[in-house]
Amino acid sequence: MKRPLLYLSFFVLFAATFSSCGGNSGNRPQSAPEPQQLVKELNVNSPDSDQYVLMSTSQGNIKIKLYREAPLHRKNFINLVMNGFYDGQLFYRVQKDLLIQTGDYTSRDNPNNPDLGVTDVEFTVPAEIDPKARYHKRGALAAASFYRGEKSSGAHFYIVTGKKAKDNELKLSEKKVNDELVNNKFLELQAPYRQQMYRLKNAGEHDIAKKQELGKLVGKIMADARAAVKGHEFSYSAAQRNVYKNIGGLPHLDAYYTVFGEVVEGMDVVEAISQVEATSKGRPRKPVVINKITVLDGNAQ
Repeated sequence: MKRPLLYLSFFVLFAATFSSCGGNSGNRPQSAPEPQQLVKELNVNSPDSDQYVLMSTSQGNIKIKLYREAPLHRKNFINLVMNGFYDGQLFYRVQKDLLIQTGDYTSRDNPNNPDLGVTDVEFTVPAEIDPKARYHKRGALAAASFYRGEKSSGAHFYIVTGKKAKDNELKLSEKKVNDELVNNKFLELQAPYRQQMYRLKNAGEHDIAKKQELGKLVGKIMADARAAVKGHEFSYSAAQRNVYKNIGGLPHLDAYYTVFGEVVEGMDVVEAISQVEATSKGRPRKPVVINKITVLDGNAQ
Protein backbone atom coordinates (compact mmCIF):
# COMPACT_ATOMS: atom_id res chain seq x y z
CA MET A 1 0.00 0.00 0.00
CA LYS A 2 1.40 3.38 -0.92
CA ARG A 3 2.33 5.97 1.64
CA PRO A 4 -0.61 8.20 2.62
CA LEU A 5 -0.37 11.42 0.68
CA LEU A 6 -0.42 13.85 3.58
CA TYR A 7 3.31 14.43 3.39
CA LEU A 8 3.06 15.53 -0.22
CA SER A 9 0.22 17.91 0.44
CA PHE A 10 2.23 20.34 2.52
CA PHE A 11 4.62 20.79 -0.38
CA VAL A 12 1.80 20.71 -2.92
CA LEU A 13 -0.08 23.52 -1.27
CA PHE A 14 2.89 25.54 -0.15
CA ALA A 15 4.77 25.23 -3.43
CA ALA A 16 1.84 24.44 -5.76
CA THR A 17 3.54 21.39 -7.24
CA PHE A 18 2.44 17.78 -7.50
CA SER A 19 4.47 14.59 -7.64
CA SER A 20 3.79 10.88 -7.30
CA CYS A 21 4.21 9.03 -4.04
CA GLY A 22 6.74 6.23 -3.80
CA GLY A 23 6.65 3.06 -1.78
CA ASN A 24 4.37 0.04 -1.76
CA SER A 25 3.70 -3.17 0.07
CA GLY A 26 6.94 -4.54 -1.33
CA ASN A 27 8.75 -2.39 1.24
CA ARG A 28 7.17 -4.41 4.06
CA PRO A 29 9.76 -6.32 6.10
CA GLN A 30 9.48 -10.06 5.55
CA SER A 31 8.95 -10.63 9.27
CA ALA A 32 5.92 -8.33 9.39
CA PRO A 33 2.52 -10.02 9.28
CA GLU A 34 0.07 -9.17 6.54
CA PRO A 35 -2.31 -6.34 7.53
CA GLN A 36 -5.34 -8.64 7.28
CA GLN A 37 -3.92 -10.61 10.20
CA LEU A 38 -3.56 -7.51 12.33
CA VAL A 39 -7.08 -6.10 12.43
CA LYS A 40 -10.19 -8.01 13.46
CA GLU A 41 -13.72 -6.63 13.45
CA LEU A 42 -14.18 -5.97 17.17
CA ASN A 43 -16.08 -2.68 17.23
CA VAL A 44 -19.33 -4.11 15.89
CA ASN A 45 -21.76 -1.76 17.67
CA SER A 46 -20.27 1.71 17.55
CA PRO A 47 -22.54 4.21 19.35
CA ASP A 48 -23.89 7.38 17.78
CA SER A 49 -21.93 9.62 20.11
CA ASP A 50 -18.58 11.23 20.67
CA GLN A 51 -16.03 8.80 22.08
CA TYR A 52 -12.80 9.38 23.95
CA VAL A 53 -9.45 7.62 23.95
CA LEU A 54 -6.31 8.07 26.02
CA MET A 55 -3.01 7.82 24.15
CA SER A 56 -0.08 7.01 26.42
CA THR A 57 3.23 7.95 24.78
CA SER A 58 6.86 8.04 25.82
CA GLN A 59 6.42 11.83 26.10
CA GLY A 60 3.21 11.77 28.16
CA ASN A 61 -0.55 11.28 27.83
CA ILE A 62 -2.93 12.73 25.23
CA LYS A 63 -6.71 12.61 25.61
CA ILE A 64 -8.62 12.69 22.32
CA LYS A 65 -12.29 13.15 21.47
CA LEU A 66 -13.54 11.31 18.39
CA TYR A 67 -16.42 13.09 16.66
CA ARG A 68 -19.78 11.41 16.25
CA GLU A 69 -20.16 13.41 13.01
CA ALA A 70 -17.43 11.32 11.36
CA PRO A 71 -18.86 7.88 12.21
CA LEU A 72 -16.86 5.82 9.70
CA HIS A 73 -13.51 7.18 10.82
CA ARG A 74 -14.50 7.07 14.49
CA LYS A 75 -15.61 3.45 14.30
CA ASN A 76 -12.51 2.42 12.36
CA PHE A 77 -10.18 4.17 14.81
CA ILE A 78 -11.88 2.61 17.84
CA ASN A 79 -11.67 -0.78 16.15
CA LEU A 80 -7.93 -0.36 15.61
CA VAL A 81 -7.54 0.69 19.25
CA MET A 82 -9.49 -2.36 20.42
CA ASN A 83 -7.12 -4.51 18.35
CA GLY A 84 -4.12 -2.91 20.05
CA PHE A 85 -3.00 -1.88 16.58
CA TYR A 86 -1.18 1.31 17.61
CA ASP A 87 0.40 -0.04 20.80
CA GLY A 88 4.18 0.10 20.41
CA GLN A 89 4.14 2.09 17.17
CA LEU A 90 6.41 5.07 16.58
CA PHE A 91 5.63 8.57 15.42
CA TYR A 92 7.52 8.46 12.12
CA ARG A 93 7.04 12.12 11.22
CA VAL A 94 7.16 15.16 13.47
CA GLN A 95 7.28 18.74 12.22
CA LYS A 96 7.27 21.80 14.42
CA ASP A 97 4.35 24.14 13.70
CA LEU A 98 2.81 21.47 11.45
CA LEU A 99 1.96 18.04 12.86
CA ILE A 100 2.89 14.69 14.32
CA GLN A 101 2.04 11.53 12.35
CA THR A 102 1.92 7.76 12.93
CA GLY A 103 0.21 4.60 11.67
CA ASP A 104 2.91 2.38 10.15
CA TYR A 105 2.55 -0.92 12.01
CA THR A 106 6.02 -2.09 10.90
CA SER A 107 7.59 0.54 13.16
CA ARG A 108 7.12 -1.80 16.12
CA ASP A 109 9.43 -4.52 14.76
CA ASN A 110 11.64 -2.48 12.46
CA PRO A 111 12.14 0.93 14.11
CA ASN A 112 15.31 1.69 12.16
CA ASN A 113 13.67 1.25 8.76
CA PRO A 114 14.38 4.48 6.83
CA ASP A 115 11.12 4.00 4.91
CA LEU A 116 8.78 4.14 7.90
CA GLY A 117 5.51 5.71 6.80
CA VAL A 118 5.33 3.73 3.56
CA THR A 119 3.38 0.70 4.80
CA ASP A 120 -0.35 0.83 5.50
CA VAL A 121 -3.19 -1.62 6.06
CA GLU A 122 -4.92 -2.90 2.95
CA PHE A 123 -8.23 -1.11 3.52
CA THR A 124 -9.28 2.52 3.28
CA VAL A 125 -12.08 4.61 4.79
CA PRO A 126 -14.50 6.67 2.68
CA ALA A 127 -13.85 10.38 3.08
CA GLU A 128 -15.98 12.34 5.56
CA ILE A 129 -14.70 15.81 4.76
CA ASP A 130 -16.72 18.73 6.14
CA PRO A 131 -14.38 21.74 6.31
CA LYS A 132 -17.06 24.05 7.68
CA ALA A 133 -17.80 21.86 10.70
CA ARG A 134 -14.54 19.95 11.26
CA TYR A 135 -11.37 21.72 10.28
CA HIS A 136 -7.62 21.66 10.85
CA LYS A 137 -7.39 23.82 13.94
CA ARG A 138 -4.54 23.31 16.39
CA GLY A 139 -5.11 19.94 18.09
CA ALA A 140 -7.23 18.45 15.30
CA LEU A 141 -6.98 14.70 14.65
CA ALA A 142 -7.19 13.80 10.95
CA ALA A 143 -6.67 10.88 8.60
CA ALA A 144 -3.93 10.79 6.02
CA SER A 145 -5.41 10.44 2.56
CA PHE A 146 -5.06 8.74 -0.79
CA TYR A 147 -6.03 10.49 -4.02
CA ARG A 148 -6.39 13.86 -2.30
CA GLY A 149 -9.48 13.20 -0.24
CA GLU A 150 -11.31 10.48 -2.14
CA LYS A 151 -10.26 7.89 0.42
CA SER A 152 -8.60 8.04 3.82
CA SER A 153 -5.80 5.79 4.95
CA GLY A 154 -7.07 2.90 7.03
CA ALA A 155 -4.53 3.51 9.79
CA HIS A 156 -2.31 6.57 9.35
CA PHE A 157 -3.37 9.67 11.25
CA TYR A 158 -1.89 13.00 12.29
CA ILE A 159 -2.44 15.59 14.99
CA VAL A 160 -2.14 19.24 14.00
CA THR A 161 0.09 21.69 15.80
CA GLY A 162 0.20 24.47 13.21
CA LYS A 163 1.05 28.12 13.59
CA LYS A 164 -1.18 31.17 13.37
CA ALA A 165 -2.21 32.12 9.84
CA LYS A 166 -2.35 35.54 8.21
CA ASP A 167 -5.18 36.90 6.08
CA ASN A 168 -3.16 36.67 2.88
CA GLU A 169 -2.35 33.01 3.60
CA LEU A 170 -6.03 32.19 4.05
CA LYS A 171 -6.90 34.01 0.83
CA LEU A 172 -4.17 32.12 -1.04
CA SER A 173 -5.48 28.78 0.26
CA GLU A 174 -9.01 29.67 -0.85
CA LYS A 175 -7.75 30.67 -4.29
CA LYS A 176 -5.83 27.42 -4.77
CA VAL A 177 -8.83 25.30 -3.85
CA ASN A 178 -11.16 27.30 -6.10
CA ASP A 179 -8.72 27.20 -9.00
CA GLU A 180 -8.67 23.43 -8.62
CA LEU A 181 -12.48 23.30 -8.54
CA VAL A 182 -12.59 25.24 -11.81
CA ASN A 183 -9.93 23.04 -13.41
CA ASN A 184 -11.76 19.87 -12.38
CA LYS A 185 -15.02 21.21 -13.79
CA PHE A 186 -13.20 22.17 -17.01
CA LEU A 187 -11.93 18.59 -17.39
CA GLU A 188 -15.47 17.33 -16.86
CA LEU A 189 -17.05 19.73 -19.36
CA GLN A 190 -14.44 19.30 -22.08
CA ALA A 191 -14.93 15.52 -22.23
CA PRO A 192 -17.51 15.67 -25.09
CA TYR A 193 -15.18 17.95 -27.09
CA ARG A 194 -11.96 15.95 -26.76
CA GLN A 195 -11.93 14.54 -30.31
CA GLN A 196 -12.80 17.94 -31.76
CA MET A 197 -10.08 19.60 -29.68
CA TYR A 198 -7.58 16.95 -30.74
CA ARG A 199 -8.35 17.55 -34.43
CA LEU A 200 -8.15 21.33 -34.03
CA LYS A 201 -4.88 21.05 -32.15
CA ASN A 202 -3.29 18.96 -34.89
CA ALA A 203 -4.69 21.12 -37.67
CA GLY A 204 -3.71 24.27 -35.80
CA GLU A 205 -0.04 23.47 -36.16
CA HIS A 206 -0.37 24.54 -39.81
CA ASP A 207 -3.67 26.45 -39.87
CA ILE A 208 -3.97 29.71 -37.90
CA ALA A 209 -7.76 29.70 -38.25
CA LYS A 210 -8.00 26.23 -36.67
CA LYS A 211 -5.67 27.32 -33.87
CA GLN A 212 -7.92 30.32 -33.18
CA GLU A 213 -11.00 28.09 -33.26
CA LEU A 214 -9.41 25.82 -30.67
CA GLY A 215 -8.62 28.83 -28.49
CA LYS A 216 -12.23 30.01 -28.65
CA LEU A 217 -13.53 26.53 -27.79
CA VAL A 218 -11.19 26.22 -24.80
CA GLY A 219 -12.18 29.70 -23.67
CA LYS A 220 -15.87 28.85 -23.87
CA ILE A 221 -15.44 25.64 -21.86
CA MET A 222 -13.40 27.46 -19.23
CA ALA A 223 -16.04 30.19 -18.98
CA ASP A 224 -18.69 27.51 -18.52
CA ALA A 225 -16.55 25.88 -15.82
CA ARG A 226 -16.19 29.16 -13.92
CA ALA A 227 -19.92 29.76 -14.20
CA ALA A 228 -20.66 26.26 -12.85
CA VAL A 229 -18.41 26.81 -9.82
CA LYS A 230 -19.71 30.32 -9.11
CA GLY A 231 -21.76 30.30 -5.94
CA HIS A 232 -20.09 27.09 -4.74
CA GLU A 233 -16.63 28.48 -4.06
CA PHE A 234 -14.61 27.26 -1.10
CA SER A 235 -14.21 29.84 1.65
CA TYR A 236 -13.40 29.93 5.35
CA SER A 237 -16.12 31.00 7.74
CA ALA A 238 -15.62 33.90 10.15
CA ALA A 239 -15.23 31.38 12.97
CA GLN A 240 -12.55 29.46 11.06
CA ARG A 241 -10.68 32.63 10.23
CA ASN A 242 -10.73 33.64 13.87
CA VAL A 243 -9.37 30.26 14.99
CA TYR A 244 -6.67 30.09 12.34
CA LYS A 245 -5.52 33.66 12.94
CA ASN A 246 -5.55 33.56 16.74
CA ILE A 247 -4.98 29.91 17.69
CA GLY A 248 -3.39 28.31 14.65
CA GLY A 249 -3.72 25.24 12.49
CA LEU A 250 -3.29 24.03 8.92
CA PRO A 251 -6.10 25.67 6.94
CA HIS A 252 -4.75 24.65 3.53
CA LEU A 253 -5.63 21.00 4.28
CA ASP A 254 -9.34 21.53 5.01
CA ALA A 255 -10.61 20.67 1.54
CA TYR A 256 -8.62 17.45 1.24
CA TYR A 257 -8.47 15.53 4.52
CA THR A 258 -11.02 14.19 7.02
CA VAL A 259 -10.83 15.67 10.51
CA PHE A 260 -12.45 13.20 12.89
CA GLY A 261 -11.41 14.29 16.36
CA GLU A 262 -9.46 16.69 18.52
CA VAL A 263 -7.10 16.74 21.48
CA VAL A 264 -8.93 17.78 24.66
CA GLU A 265 -6.06 17.23 27.11
CA GLY A 266 -2.33 16.90 26.60
CA MET A 267 -1.73 19.41 23.84
CA ASP A 268 1.53 20.25 25.60
CA VAL A 269 2.60 16.64 24.97
CA VAL A 270 1.71 16.96 21.27
CA GLU A 271 3.79 20.14 21.09
CA ALA A 272 6.70 18.45 22.85
CA ILE A 273 6.61 15.56 20.37
CA SER A 274 6.50 17.96 17.42
CA GLN A 275 9.66 19.66 18.64
CA VAL A 276 11.89 16.65 19.31
CA GLU A 277 15.13 16.55 17.37
CA ALA A 278 14.42 15.08 13.95
CA THR A 279 15.96 14.50 10.54
CA SER A 280 15.26 16.76 7.57
CA LYS A 281 12.37 14.40 6.68
CA GLY A 282 10.83 14.73 10.13
CA ARG A 283 11.97 11.37 11.51
CA PRO A 284 12.64 11.65 15.28
CA ARG A 285 16.27 10.85 16.05
CA LYS A 286 15.17 9.32 19.35
CA PRO A 287 12.04 7.15 18.94
CA VAL A 288 8.76 8.57 20.23
CA VAL A 289 6.61 5.57 21.13
CA ILE A 290 2.86 5.10 21.53
CA ASN A 291 2.83 2.84 24.57
CA LYS A 292 -0.90 2.17 24.44
CA ILE A 293 -4.20 3.72 23.36
CA THR A 294 -7.19 2.98 25.59
CA VAL A 295 -10.89 3.60 25.03
CA LEU A 296 -11.98 5.62 28.06
CA ASP A 297 -14.71 4.35 30.38
CA GLY A 298 -14.64 1.02 28.54
CA ASN A 299 -17.24 2.50 26.18
CA ALA A 300 -16.27 1.11 22.80
CA GLN A 301 -19.70 -0.29 21.91
